[in-house]
Amino acid sequence: MSSESPITAPPAGSPACPPVLLIWFNRPDLAIQILDRVRLARPTRLYIAVDGARDPEGHPRDVELTRRCKELAASVDWPCEVRTRFSGVNQGCGRGPSNAITWFFSQEDHGIILEDDCLPDPSFFPFCAELLARHADHEDVMHINGNNFAPENPETIYEGYSYGFARYAQAWGWASWARAWKHFDYEVSGIQEDSPEVFATAGLDRFRQQAHRERVLSTLGEHHHDVWDYQWQYCVLRRGGLCISPAVNLISNLGFGEDATHTKDPTCNVACASTGSMKFPLKQPPERRESPAINRLYADKMLGDASRYRKKAIKRWIRGILGIKKAAKS
Repeated sequence: MSSESPITAPPAGSPACPPVLLIWFNRPDLAIQILDRVRLARPTRLYIAVDGARDPEGHPRDVELTRRCKELAASVDWPCEVRTRFSGVNQGCGRGPSNAITWFFSQEDHGIILEDDCLPDPSFFPFCAELLARHADHEDVMHINGNNFAPENPETIYEGYSYGFARYAQAWGWASWARAWKHFDYEVSGIQEDSPEVFATAGLDRFRQQAHRERVLSTLGEHHHDVWDYQWQYCVLRRGGLCISPAVNLISNLGFGEDATHTKDPTCNVACASTGSMKFPLKQPPERRESPAINRLYADKMLGDASRYRKKAIKRWIRGILGIKKAAKS
């Protein structure tokens, strides 16, 4: 279900809304909903990127739909500097968003990124504003998640704090800094040579992160670079970065359906998840360290059930043992 929290303005006394980047393509009905939430936050600088239409023979509605998305830029009705990046060609859902984010961070040192299907709770904006400022100089913190998949037991997972730290960068509404994005490499140069030691996390989670490396390789090799968030996630993992995760789910992804590129199953258990409102002042965790419980929450939802990685790890271990024995006999 969609957001259940009341639609109210950010709390009084909250920091000014950071610059916001909106990434749109051909879903103006969703884009309008996202813009309405941004209107509540009233950023003074708003960036809007719209990708170009695809081949009209295969996608005859794209020209009209992208035109409607571009026209939304003129509906910004609060004091705000609006900057647009309207592509004349279709860059795809890999290059399009990543090029837009690079454009954004070439002009801002921090900010919020929302794609057209990521509906934020109003409290998402002051949450990001406060933590972008608080962790601006903490190089190890690279990403602020808005989505936490609405777990059933957040009090246990987050130990009563307003947020925690994990290794997984979730891209359904997020914030970051130019200092972190500068490490993004769309081609993931050097991934073939990366050894298991590239991952700082120990235990089962290490194997899941290795599996993510394999997924990135598979995606880049077989699916024509139709993603960008796999590469960003790998960048964060490779650098041992920390990702802030809110104890309240602040983003609902409305984009599940047949017209989506990747999220086609509307019955998926993370589709249109309920959101809540973050309470202020924030309860700060006492130190910056990854939480195994939050790691598990994100890894289970993003990379799949832990049991499959246990099986893979055991099989890899057995093959390694057998390989050593065979080598000893020869």
